[in-house]
Amino acid sequence: MGERDVILTTDTKKMQTIQKRFYHPNNSALLLAGDITADEGFALAEKYFTSWEVGPDPFKEFKVPKHPPIPENQVVVVEKPVNAVTMMFRWHGPSVSKDPKATYTADVLSFILGQQTSKFHKDVVESGLSYGANFSYYTLNYTGPITLFAQTSPENFDACQKALFDELKRMTDPNYFTDEQLENAKTILAVNEQYGRERASQFVHTVGFWWAVAGLDYYMDYIDNLNKATREDIANYLETYVIDQPYLIGVLAAPEHTEKIGLILNIKEGELEDVEKN
Repeated sequence: MGERDVILTTDTKKMQTIQKRFYHPNNSALLLAGDITADEGFALAEKYFTSWEVGPDPFKEFKVPKHPPIPENQVVVVEKPVNAVTMMFRWHGPSVSKDPKATYTADVLSFILGQQTSKFHKDVVESGLSYGANFSYYTLNYTGPITLFAQTSPENFDACQKALFDELKRMTDPNYFTDEQLENAKTILAVNEQYGRERASQFVHTVGFWWAVAGLDYYMDYIDNLNKATREDIANYLETYVIDQPYLIGVLAAPEHTEKIGLILNIKEGELEDVEKN
């Protein structure tokens, strides 16, 4: 969401600056859904929005800054009176405009790993090392985040963390998932996308999201590009953005467990020398 100091010092003036800078009709899209014709839609737009004055293109004057890379592995431990230990790892993932192929590949891999029949689920959850775990990517134009999430017991924290990283490396093995799992992921993702278009109220939100994040060409070609994802693409995605790449880990645990967890993080990862506690 941005730097904490910027968020905490937000006031009305800053919000109005954002409004005046970005909220222009030439920097927006009007999407209408429901029982309406195109002619009716244009008439309503003329009626309600013609007084909205065109403004300068904000992205010509205010260039989107490049997201700074994660310089090194970092840890944040949050202490709360909880029974389980929650850990969340975050990496900088692909940007739609720079590496669109990797974004489609990420969706396919995330779906495969999310199934209870996956090796990831069997090794990390069914083994008893964690109560639940998932690996996901959120598509964005400017550095989409990759997230590895797991909940475990304080006693299994060390073993669970090791298992998660071992599992990431195994995912590059061509035999980590079957041909059937790969094709099923593509098929079900495509079917879900088609089902999402059946309700106009839902479809219009989907179109709006993709228009803002990636452009409609990306969205219109989404299913075709999903079907092109290969094992080699998945291995390349992991090696480029995840394996041996800097990350941030957040840990939520009870106060009586955080000292041990912090020590484990320091010993196991080596580079994680500064554990910030909140």
